[in-house]
Amino acid sequence: MNRRALVPWSAFAPLAPWAILALAALARFWRLDYHSIWFDEAVSLQWAASDMDYTWRTTLALVQDKHPPAYYLLLHLWQQLLAQWNLAHNDLALRALGSLLGVLTAAGVLRLVSHVSGPTTGRLAALLVALSPLLTWYSQELRMFQPATTAIVGGATCLWAAWHAPSPRLRLLWWLGMIVALTFALYSYLFSAFVLPAAGLTLLWLYLQARRHTRFLEGVAALALTGLLFLPLAATAWSVNATEGTPGQPFADLGANLLRLLRVFTLWRTDWPAPLTAAALILFAVLLLLGLLLPARRAAQGGRIWLGLWLGIPLLIANLLLANSDSIFAEDRYLLFLAPFALWAIARGVITLAERAPRLGRAAGVAATLALLLALPPLWTPANARENWRAAAQIISDYNAATPTLPAAVIAHIDYVNQPLQWYLRQQQPTLPVFFPFGGALTPADIDTVIAPPLNGLVDFGAHTVWLAQSHLEGVDDQRLVEQWLSSRFPLITEQYPAGIKLTGYMLRHRYTELPPLAPGTLYPDVELAPGLRLAACEITTPQVPARDEFLHPPSGWVHVRLWWQATTPLAMDYTATAQVIGAAGVWGDRLHRPTDALRLSPTSSWQPGEYRRDELDINLNPLTPAGLYPVIIGVADANGVSLGKTTSCGEVLIQ
Repeated sequence: MNRRALVPWSAFAPLAPWAILALAALARFWRLDYHSIWFDEAVSLQWAASDMDYTWRTTLALVQDKHPPAYYLLLHLWQQLLAQWNLAHNDLALRALGSLLGVLTAAGVLRLVSHVSGPTTGRLAALLVALSPLLTWYSQELRMFQPATTAIVGGATCLWAAWHAPSPRLRLLWWLGMIVALTFALYSYLFSAFVLPAAGLTLLWLYLQARRHTRFLEGVAALALTGLLFLPLAATAWSVNATEGTPGQPFADLGANLLRLLRVFTLWRTDWPAPLTAAALILFAVLLLLGLLLPARRAAQGGRIWLGLWLGIPLLIANLLLANSDSIFAEDRYLLFLAPFALWAIARGVITLAERAPRLGRAAGVAATLALLLALPPLWTPANARENWRAAAQIISDYNAATPTLPAAVIAHIDYVNQPLQWYLRQQQPTLPVFFPFGGALTPADIDTVIAPPLNGLVDFGAHTVWLAQSHLEGVDDQRLVEQWLSSRFPLITEQYPAGIKLTGYMLRHRYTELPPLAPGTLYPDVELAPGLRLAACEITTPQVPARDEFLHPPSGWVHVRLWWQATTPLAMDYTATAQVIGAAGVWGDRLHRPTDALRLSPTSSWQPGEYRRDELDINLNPLTPAGLYPVIIGVADANGVSLGKTTSCGEVLIQ
């Protein structure tokens, strides 16, 4: 039986490469701006915005940044190019660079594997790379991991092409291509160095297969030049790691790490039932082992050697280096560049199995492809959202737009928070002041000397509102001292929870001698809801709200209301406001009570007659609320939470 019968998809050989690359492009450009820029990407953009010479000199020291400069310089050039079309701050346009490089990874795998393991294996390997959730995710991120992977695949492809080039001139071009690709990878991501011994041993194996002395010497010279170019950076990296790394044990947790890598390279970020996940991982493990161990009957025989070297050598080095740093396997992305070779091994396993058992091999190939395809959609869901700084900035921007007469400021708690938040705030609120006054580990002893001075300065600044943005405070403010300081002094406006972030609004000013100018659409009920307690004005700052919210506080949306109270006489009792969204079928939303609400932090019994008090609250919606217009009803409850019964409308909210 011929191979066409064994693997029917080879009948589409002329169109298959283009279809695979189109699929890779579709996956990588699909919802490219779904996730917001997060901190690591903001760091990349910060370096990209710097002078190229400064970025080169500074990042080479590996102190201010643990990654060398090549990717940052490429991103700088890309951003400069986009600036010609006013797209230098466009998330989609910026990330398009990584997506293009991701497609090039699939193209490189297609070419390399087709030559080494045969065209059918090449197409299947490229298809698996095109559908890889891991490679798709990092193609959509402004970081160096996918670009380095592209360069490594490109370097391997150039090595093969240089060895087989028919003329000295072509060989020179391919050797130069290998030097450029591998050097870019090395100067973008340090772990790329793990493939250099693999490249050297591959060259030796090619020489032993066909003793072409000139080509071998050319390859040795090319790899030696690559090593020399990398040597200064390697020395710096070794020195920095020796002083900062935490030593571990070589080959510690070997089995667990290999199993984790298998899942990372295949079913990454899936949340399938345990039996289904286990079955899929067993399938991928069997196919990978077959690809590494089983000799091919009809296909080219070099695949096992390439895979053994380009997978085995980096994994061996990584496990040995655990002695210097126990973080080698700490993050999914650290060994991302091995994913194309692992998928090559899986593809080779499918083809070698199909040569022996056509139906079984065909079924295994379909199952592996389908598993990766089904593992893609979860990438673009709220559950896998990165730090959602776009949402955080939008909350602040929308609030300020609804409150133009009450100026605000922002505290980006630490510099980590400042960079991604500013990226979006500057696009929407270019004049909004943003402060990030805290650094180092805060302790209770720092309250008066470190925390209080800048926060007291905000009161003098003239802002009526301040937003506190917090993220990644572990080791910096474990006790949330800044939040405690603000919460003990200023009434709460709202708490919002974009992915990886806590955003809290506070009223720096809530007492007014006269009612300030309010936004258009404000209602002025001028009604006494309790003896001596008058509701002077009422604003719905979120006139349109979805019933369900998956990004900020799942599963339900919140209606935000601002109330303006006035005591017409001294008040003997402490009251709280009630607020509900009511429809014909009953109550669809009720207010959230918090211990630092305005009427709790500043009880009504302490108010002076005649002054106005600002009060803000959130109404939590039933996520099943039907779409439509609903009145927001305001009332008053006594100290025991018992409603006084008298209510008034604050206007209507559109539930979507």
